Amino acid sequence: MEEVLKQLESRIEELVTIYRSEVARSADLEGRIGELETEIEKLNTKLSSESDAHDQVKALETQRDELAGRLEKVLGLIDGVLAEKG
Repeated sequence: MEEVLKQLESRIEELVTIYRSEVARSADLEGRIGELETEIEKLNTKLSSESDAHDQVKALETQRDELAGRLEKVLGLIDGVLAEKG
């Protein structure tokens, strides 16, 4: 009976040691999850900023194309007037 109790006590000590180790590991993993969530948040913010910048670039390119068309019309008018005078 004494031997069985010693084995049981030994096994309980092993389980307590494993439990403590797993609790520490769980705390480490929770910390890592927090770090990853922060990193994801930063990446989402960066992606949103880049998307906003991309939209701005598209709008500016559209404006540039419109201005180029208007300038071509003005140059055409100027060339027409100069051709009549020349």
